Amino acid sequence: MSESLGWQVTAAPGGYTAQGNSFTHRAIANLRFESAADGTKVAIELLVERAGWRGFMLFDVGGYYSIQMRKWLDGIQWSIHQKLTGSTDESTNPLVLAQKKPAAYIFNGCLVFIVVMFALYFLVTFISALVGLLTGNLYLWGRGGTLAVHGIWARTLSALILMFGLFLAFRIKRKA
Repeated sequence: MSESLGWQVTAAPGGYTAQGNSFTHRAIANLRFESAADGTKVAIELLVERAGWRGFMLFDVGGYYSIQMRKWLDGIQWSIHQKLTGSTDESTNPLVLAQKKPAAYIFNGCLVFIVVMFALYFLVTFISALVGLLTGNLYLWGRGGTLAVHGIWARTLSALILMFGLFLAFRIKRKA
């Protein structure tokens, strides 16, 4: 976890505790190891902050955290196998051999498309506000048609839009 995610791992009674960020949300993973008759039982309690600086997580979208825990366990097993056998063959690493997942690629492509469209809309609105501030003619495009404002109201509304955009950019840059 510390090598792949950059999380801070500390020893705890019966296991380990790891703290870090996962998909822009603070997370704590409590790993507990127990001896069982047929081997070792590993229990993972994953506590993830629902409200992060990039939004509110309603549920585990796409089973991201279940997949992440499976990768951790596979990585532990592979690491122990590497130490016991003394081999350095990377081709047997289950984390390296990722299967192609067309549904995930399509979903990610749709997300990227949505983000790009929002970015273009905000860019056009920002440019329209600049033009409106300079010329006194503000045109805002939307689903219900085009809103046209002229004169002092156009300059005032343009200035408010630009100040709000600069405020958001400042807040985002300060957080990063």
